[in-house]
Amino acid sequence: MYRRRLLGVVATSGAVAAAGCLGGEDGAFEFDAEPARVPDAALSDAGYEGKEPESFEIEQTFEVAGIERQVSATSWVASYENLERASSLLVASTPDATVAGRSVNPLVRADDAELLRRLLEQGGSGGVDGESVGDLEEVGTETRTILESETTVTTFATEVRFEDVADAPVDTDGSVPALVHVATVEHGEDVLVLVGVHPRAIEEGETQGALMESVEH
Repeated sequence: MYRRRLLGVVATSGAVAAAGCLGGEDGAFEFDAEPARVPDAALSDAGYEGKEPESFEIEQTFEVAGIERQVSATSWVASYENLERASSLLVASTPDATVAGRSVNPLVRADDAELLRRLLEQGGSGGVDGESVGDLEEVGTETRTILESETTVTTFATEVRFEDVADAPVDTDGSVPALVHVATVEHGEDVLVLVGVHPRAIEEGETQGALMESVEH
């Protein structure tokens, strides 16, 4: 179903959250984020369901002062959905690591549009990949209190094309107009990335904003 594919764009992007989290000491670097989640009560009130956060670990090399270091980073991602409203929410936590005083986490350095593009390009699930996502147009911002921090939530309008759209309420070219809400917040030693996705025809922004405000970490 198309609602499942919308969720797939977000859920499988958890790997990219882990990809950029680096840091460490004495040649071998290991960093672990603390999982973040939406409380069950908030999910129930909003009509969303999901699973416990799942961990993603990526090992790679990183150059420090001309010397290659082995880096292992663990991030967490939780995905939630409201099937009746074809809406989904991703909550990812990733280590805010530095090497030689410099942040090596691309999620920290990216602006919202760049961050969203990176997440969407990692889709590759349910007939959706980066090339299936249309141009991103910022259409608004609002301020939400997330983990006691005043946080900007940026909304983008886009279209997502699917390879198999026989069962989806889409345009004749196979495109689903969608809104994507993106927020990033630093908390403790981690960076949280929150992404809500829903069809543009469905009023779900307020509900997803409230879910973001309920996140625990």
